Amino acid sequence: MVIFAIALLTTITVGILIMSTEELLLMDNQLYAAQAMCTAEAGLNDAFAQIRSNSSWTTGFTNKSLSNGGSYTVTVTGTLPTLIITSTGTSPQGYIAKMVANVTINTVSPYKVRINQLRVNQ
Repeated sequence: MVIFAIALLTTITVGILIMSTEELLLMDNQLYAAQAMCTAEAGLNDAFAQIRSNSSWTTGFTNKSLSNGGSYTVTVTGTLPTLIITSTGTSPQGYIAKMVANVTINTVSPYKVRINQLRVNQ
């Protein structure tokens, strides 16, 4: 009877450890995906800042590094006053998120950026 009880408790303990390990891995995945999303958003904000100071800016960025080890790439397409800004963020662990903003830019200074549509991970 004692051996059966020990075997049962061991099985339960191993099961709980396996479930806990899986939960930690899922949490890591969610954290890394959120980092990639924040990095993509940083790319959009950087592009908006460039456009606010120079409305004809369409250069974009290629693998611009961040201090956390992530990077983003931004492309700008379209013609003024309507542009499409695509930002792809990569977390330090290699997770990728993409944000696409359809924007309208004021044609006179100050160059305000109005987001008409924002798509995430499409």
